Amino acid sequence: MISTQKNLCLGVILCSGLLLAGCQKTAQTSSQEDSQAATVQAPPQQISVSPPPPQAAVETKTNKIGLCQSELASLKQVNPKAYAVKQANFNRLVNNASVYSAVRGDVNSTTKDTLDALYKYKTNQLCAEIERDVLQGLIQRGESVK
Repeated sequence: MISTQKNLCLGVILCSGLLLAGCQKTAQTSSQEDSQAATVQAPPQQISVSPPPPQAAVETKTNKIGLCQSELASLKQVNPKAYAVKQANFNRLVNNASVYSAVRGDVNSTTKDTLDALYKYKTNQLCAEIERDVLQGLIQRGESVK
């Protein structure tokens, strides 16, 4: 149980990190020449810097992952068989994302963009499936009442 909680926490942290990974600032530095030497200015270069996401967006993403974990816990009570399958899928996703996270700094930006999008998609997909299974299970229980 503790291992599962650690994996869930790692998954939340990793998914949040992947969602925020593309937000980096670049700083320009200027060097000063000796006061007696002539200063030549190069034409300004255009640098594209994406602004950091608003704090509300970060909190929304974190809350979304937390809600996904909460729904997974609910699924355990509503449909234990579906829970076992989704829990295994979630653990596999977290483990694979953990491996990617370990090498992410060593891969090129195209690979990062692709895999960040992949893990975001897979996380959203799995959370949607969990939500659907909880809803379906609760509907089935509600309809069985006569």
